[in-house]
Amino acid sequence: MIKPDTIIRSDRKTLSVCIDPLGRVTVRAPKRCSEERIFAFLQEKEGWIEKHKRKTAGACMRLPSENLDGFTFLLLGKDCRVSLVEKRNISFDAESYTLYLPQNNARERLVRWLKDNAKRILSAVTAQKAREMGVSYASVRITSAKTRWGSCSANNAVRYTFRLLYAPKEVIEYVVVHELSHTVQKDHSKAFWAVVARFVPDWKERRKWLKDNAVLMEIF
Repeated sequence: MIKPDTIIRSDRKTLSVCIDPLGRVTVRAPKRCSEERIFAFLQEKEGWIEKHKRKTAGACMRLPSENLDGFTFLLLGKDCRVSLVEKRNISFDAESYTLYLPQNNARERLVRWLKDNAKRILSAVTAQKAREMGVSYASVRITSAKTRWGSCSANNAVRYTFRLLYAPKEVIEYVVVHELSHTVQKDHSKAFWAVVARFVPDWKERRKWLKDNAVLMEIF
């Protein structure tokens, strides 16, 4: 029997089910819908649910445990290994792709390191792509957003989640071009995608990487 991890009741009239990147099952149901009806609905969708849960198998293995020593995460699309040390400062060995992280407040310091580097790298890429595209933007900010990789406000302030640093450079460039394209087209119309395609012809492939690796949004 399929058991949901979460049941959300609202004024909706129909039942729906979704699987998140970690394989968690969420059911959305009408307020007065009985549990019997919900479980019958899940049984009807059992094949679909199992299929999508299999796709997420192993995702939890990517998430860090309490002890970060030996934890491997993606950094610019490459596996980077964390090694806890008794030093006071963080250091990164680009040759071995190892991040030497002080044991004291390791998680907090790692997130700060990621945010600082995301600010540096994404600011540089945004400036470069803006010159290539002939557009301007107000500012670049780094956030901890877990629902979107980037955004562009009405006044052309660009924001990126620091987790974008996990992605390969070509994927980062796609997100940057995507957000800068909003400085000239605020919606997702054909005109918007035409701007994106002009500078990133294979944007669909790069966007697919983000969808396939949505579990990265759960890291830290």
